[in-house]
Amino acid sequence: MDSVRSKLLVLFGLVAVALLSACDVAIDVDTRVFEDGSGTVVVTATLDSDIATELLDLRTSGLALTDLNEAGWVTDVDTRGENGSTIVTGSKAFGTADQFEEVMAELTGDAGLFSDFELVRTPGFAQVDYSVEGSLEPRGFSSFSDTELETILGQSVESIASRYGGSPADIDVRMSITLPGEIRTDVSGGTPLRDFDDTARFWTTTAEASQPIPVAVTSRTRKVSTLVFRGVAIIAALLALLTLLGQLLRVLSPERRRPPQKARPRARATDTAEAAPIVIDEPDDSDQPDNPTVVALDGMGVIFKEANDIDNVLVPFAHETGSPLSADEIVLRARALSLGRMTTAQFWSAIGLDGSPEELDDAYLSRLSLNPGVVKFLRTLRDRGVRVACITNDSTTWAMKLRQRHSLEGLVDPWVISGQVGVRKPDNPMWEVLRRVTGEAPASIMVVDDDLDILDSARKLGFRTAWYSPDGEAPLARGHAILRSFDLPAAQEKTATPENV
Repeated sequence: MDSVRSKLLVLFGLVAVALLSACDVAIDVDTRVFEDGSGTVVVTATLDSDIATELLDLRTSGLALTDLNEAGWVTDVDTRGENGSTIVTGSKAFGTADQFEEVMAELTGDAGLFSDFELVRTPGFAQVDYSVEGSLEPRGFSSFSDTELETILGQSVESIASRYGGSPADIDVRMSITLPGEIRTDVSGGTPLRDFDDTARFWTTTAEASQPIPVAVTSRTRKVSTLVFRGVAIIAALLALLTLLGQLLRVLSPERRRPPQKARPRARATDTAEAAPIVIDEPDDSDQPDNPTVVALDGMGVIFKEANDIDNVLVPFAHETGSPLSADEIVLRARALSLGRMTTAQFWSAIGLDGSPEELDDAYLSRLSLNPGVVKFLRTLRDRGVRVACITNDSTTWAMKLRQRHSLEGLVDPWVISGQVGVRKPDNPMWEVLRRVTGEAPASIMVVDDDLDILDSARKLGFRTAWYSPDGEAPLARGHAILRSFDLPAAQEKTATPENV
């Protein structure tokens, strides 16, 4: 971790060098925690157009950004900010509270801004409590420097600041934390991120502040289903008591005694709730555990039936809507969109389409539909305690809209989207993010995809794999398990067993 931390400190130290002669510059650290305790940390530094040319070339400054990506960090330098500004970002996903602390430690260093950060998730009856605590501790220019950075620069950050007339007071630092549920104002600090947002708080300081800023925020989510079940249990207990009293009264009344009724045989559990809706053909030589704890489905071609959505759906839609670009040009820009390098509004404009980006999004997404039987499959896995994730090469905006459009929020979580991670399958960082956000070992995760090359890359890292192919044959499956359909005839459902999945 020390190597990663050093590289990160150098990375953002280089940004700080450029910041030294700029005004009204901000460094943002945005932390978002999801209900299962996973989340993301995103660091953003914005440089105005006058100073952007001072930014060193990060890819030729002795920094191994590839190493950072392989460690789970996604870095980017974007020169398309407002008014010509340059935006430098670094993001990393975490799957557990311990991993959150590791991520913050990688940012911190010995003289960093962020100290002693801790995430605690406390499940209870009908509720889950979340808390994040730590401290912002500015230390002037030393917050952005270490020996490696000064070696690269050939001088200290402070000496460069003196030459440019920069001051730590010019560098604003903001941290925001978004938690699930409602913020508990009685035990939380910070300022609401927005007047209408009850899930986030933020703290601000400058690099020259003399006092540390304590950070503490707590939230609570309520499990409505648990409360409902408790109410049902209470009502059931009262009804049982009334039934018992009625039976006692009948027993005490001789004229109303009746011979006891024979109990009806109960249905076996294997005939109903435990029946699996699907059969996966495992290779004969498979030595994997019988039951994965997480099933990670591809988006297009698995959850949604359009396998080659860009060529077969997006390109025809773009041409029908008036795009003058060739299919290859549209595909090239769609790839950039799926890497998070542009918004959907910028994509529609880049392929020559005017109009509301939201309306264009909705019109295109309306052409994508779920695979038959997939919802039943998702519900059955959820009821059996198997988590279902989605790992997909797609625009973040489109993936989230599809999730809402098809009511998948309670059935699929988490979502690992290339537009958020900044790389695409089959690149290794996608699999590392999946491992981290689920908190499971690769051997406990089954990846289901319609692309054999992608499955090959997942299997090399130890993931279980299944090829989604309605007509798939074992000789063509390259040793992957085969999933042919989410549907089974009714006669087969009675004989399917949980170990089939």
